[in-house]
Amino acid sequence: MRFGIIVCSKCKKAKGVSLDNKTTKCFYCGRVINLSKVKILYQTDSREELQNELGKLNAKLFSKKE
Repeated sequence: MRFGIIVCSKCKKAKGVSLDNKTTKCFYCGRVINLSKVKILYQTDSREELQNELGKLNAKLFSKKE
């Protein structure tokens, strides 16, 4: 299974997704996101690696806002 990281175009929060799916729902704002129309920022086969990279990306995104 492939995993990826995307950023919601509405609320700008990063989210880990399964790339086997066609769509995903942002759990922050509720927007349904078509995975074929968004940029995949990171891809991996490892769920643990995905979680580590997602944490790093969210830390960067939130530190820029403050």
